[in-house]
Amino acid sequence: MAEPSSFCLDLMAGPGPGAESPISEQARSSHHLVAHALPDAKAARRARRIVREVLRDAGVDEAAVGDAELAVGELAANAVSHAEGPYEIRFVVAGGRPVWCEVIDSDSDLVGIPEVFAKLHQDVTPECPAHADEMPQESGHGLAIVHRLAGGRCRAYPTIICATGRPGKAVAFALPAGGASF
Repeated sequence: MAEPSSFCLDLMAGPGPGAESPISEQARSSHHLVAHALPDAKAARRARRIVREVLRDAGVDEAAVGDAELAVGELAANAVSHAEGPYEIRFVVAGGRPVWCEVIDSDSDLVGIPEVFAKLHQDVTPECPAHADEMPQESGHGLAIVHRLAGGRCRAYPTIICATGRPGKAVAFALPAGGASF
């Protein structure tokens, strides 16, 4: 059975009974998770609209907002094409600004996604940056786009779907800071 995303839950849950938290109460209270359902038929469109609103509200420049819309649209389209719903888009908010975006589906099988990201990360050097057109066209192209747009700050991992409490997977990427681009 999949475990909840430890990245998110460790930040928000705090210590267990009798345990001391390495994260201060002030820092823990400044982190939270925001989840939105994505309807099956319009998941990519709704995901793009939500990420646009969230990033504009955070003061992110329009070029970075466009890049994030493209990245989340790719991930939502992949989720609908390759997995069952329900689908969600989630944001980790730290210190009042969104820092991490997850697209969630109900298939807990990571189906090689971490390996695609690892290969893309390996292939990136200052002399030889990874490009989306270097991936096989039948598989991994959208992940390569997300990897490039997020500067390699992307991952896939098992998680728990907020709406159902059942296992699923998250494919996620770091968001640009307010006033900055990717």
